[in-house]
Amino acid sequence: MCRSVPRAIATITLVEAGGPDAFSQAETPYWGRLSVVGPGRSLQISGLTWEDAGPYRAHVNLRNSRITHTWEYSLHIYEQLAHPRVTLSSRISGNGHCLVTLTCVAESRGGTVTYSWTPLGPRTVVSHGGSVLSVSLRPGDGALNFTCVVKNPVSNSTSLPVSVPPSCTGPGVLGGDMVGEIVIGMLGRSAILPLEVPAGQEVEKVTWISRRLVAILQPGPAGKPILAAGTQGPYSRRLSVPYHDYSLQISPLGPQDSGPYRAWMTLHTPPINITKDFTLRIYERLQEPTITVSSQIMKDGTCFITLACSLDQAGEDVQYSWDPRGQGAVVSHGGTTLSVSRRSGVSDSYRCTAKNPVSQSSSSIPTSSLCSASFLPCSLRKEFLLFLILGAWHIE
Repeated sequence: MCRSVPRAIATITLVEAGGPDAFSQAETPYWGRLSVVGPGRSLQISGLTWEDAGPYRAHVNLRNSRITHTWEYSLHIYEQLAHPRVTLSSRISGNGHCLVTLTCVAESRGGTVTYSWTPLGPRTVVSHGGSVLSVSLRPGDGALNFTCVVKNPVSNSTSLPVSVPPSCTGPGVLGGDMVGEIVIGMLGRSAILPLEVPAGQEVEKVTWISRRLVAILQPGPAGKPILAAGTQGPYSRRLSVPYHDYSLQISPLGPQDSGPYRAWMTLHTPPINITKDFTLRIYERLQEPTITVSSQIMKDGTCFITLACSLDQAGEDVQYSWDPRGQGAVVSHGGTTLSVSRRSGVSDSYRCTAKNPVSQSSSSIPTSSLCSASFLPCSLRKEFLLFLILGAWHIE
């Protein structure tokens, strides 16, 4: 088996009379990642990387024959798709309808990603290879929810439901949950809600709203946006315009800043309104997790250990992992608990890692003394102590 270059990456020689095959690997990036599987002596590549993608060729030479049979392959590699992001914009058309555009973006390095939307209706149009959904809302229509589905040959993923507002009548005040573009921020740091002005358009003003009015931006000297309102109240002295556009920066972030935001952009030419929705999610930096232990020693010397990982203030979207997992290990309770069985006296350690979208933290615990008497459950220690007392009384 070789790549498009003449050098072989692996050679399999079949020994006559039912003996074992001889398998050799060249000193290449595939070293240690190749194996032979199945009666047909297929080649298996483990630990795939992006560099493994491409053409392959297998040459088969039969005994007592000068003919070489050749098979050619093309290896395509894909990654597990994450949840796609959906951004939303809207404008009022000439007939008074609200035209809403939803754009779905899947971050993927390899291969083709296909897009689809649910539900579809008579006033929805899909374009740009399925990644863009346009919705026409008439006066009196209610709010609609849409979901973007992305697929590649090895996985599929869906976005959170995106709520399309029932009208384009004005910025208003937002209530309840809304998705749009998700922006992640850390408590005490800053976050930027990014907004781009369409090329060649002149802005009259941009109104930022959340559960109340946040800010109004207007063109200033030399066309640079300035804060015309929003410097008082809960956002006092915490708002700024970071770039030469109408994005909004909030710093420092507080827990109350989490939630939905909308930018209502009023343009001069042409005279239309465009909206863009955001959801700001704020997380704390994680402290070091705490590991608690319970253990039990059986008669055959096997030690059963249960490790529980916890945080004083976990917050939302925290994921837990253990290292090493080991054969026979069981992870439960959302990843916070690890149950293993070990022989007493085995020296090792286990590490719990807690992670959220802005930080991660770890703690380790050695297992060398986890199966000593001091770690036995109280009931077992009492029985063991009673046995010693009765044994001493019998000797007397």
